[in-house]
Amino acid sequence: MGDTRGALALRPAAAPVRAPGLRVVRPGDGVDAEVRAVADAAVRLVVEVLAGMRPAHQLSLVAVPAVCRAVAPHGRPGAGGGRIAPPRVLSSRVQRPSPAVAEAVAVAAVSGRVHALALRLEHTRGRWRCTALETTAP
Repeated sequence: MGDTRGALALRPAAAPVRAPGLRVVRPGDGVDAEVRAVADAAVRLVVEVLAGMRPAHQLSLVAVPAVCRAVAPHGRPGAGGGRIAPPRVLSSRVQRPSPAVAEAVAVAAVSGRVHALALRLEHTRGRWRCTALETTAP
């Protein structure tokens, strides 16, 4: 063996190699209370529109007009006389891929069926707005 003269005889561990521009994003990383509150409100409002409990134009509180128009045909007015189970958000997650963008996903039960929702929120002019929405609801 070689002479170490009191130094460790170990080679320093190399740093893990990652592709440039990629990073691990965990649920809740960088998500502050304001973004979480807007995302939760947007998900709740969309679910209520899908259930027919709320008109689509009320989404304008948290969404751009294009999103409101896109959701409007999906809303189902409640059937008269029957008992309708209120919609429920079963789970939701929010992440911030960049400082001015947040993405929310949710699973919700609407009219006895389970649907997935994906929302993009963008911070412009001092407030968060839903700028895109995808759902499995028919």
